[in-house]
Amino acid sequence: MPTSHISTPIGAVDAAVVITALHNHDLMIRTLCPALVSYTFEAGYRNTQATYCITDRTPGGQTAYNLTLTNVPSGVNSLVNAKPPVGVLTISGKWRVAGGELVEEVEIDANFMMKKVAKSNVEKTHPEQHMKLLHAALA
Repeated sequence: MPTSHISTPIGAVDAAVVITALHNHDLMIRTLCPALVSYTFEAGYRNTQATYCITDRTPGGQTAYNLTLTNVPSGVNSLVNAKPPVGVLTISGKWRVAGGELVEEVEIDANFMMKKVAKSNVEKTHPEQHMKLLHAALA
């Protein structure tokens, strides 16, 4: 069962255009990582299935983590593997275009406190990320 479910109507945007945007890894990284400092390609095949090392700004400086993006016919799977100060944080997302919506199912694996913080962050920021992605798809 997903930890969070976020859906956004795509309106008049053609589903194929949204899927193409989801398959654009550069666009996905820039959309998913609003505090992005830099990223580097680590392994895989760009714009099909690839792992990137992401460096983000944090209130305390910077943090680095791995993001794997895997294109599927109806969207993209995202997998964040991070090592916060305590424990491990894994955020797995399934971004799909279905029924006139951009739907994201998120599963978070972490200790209780980290999971609570990550869930709150996902539910607060991802609806805006959906809108940014839809706007970029039209550009």
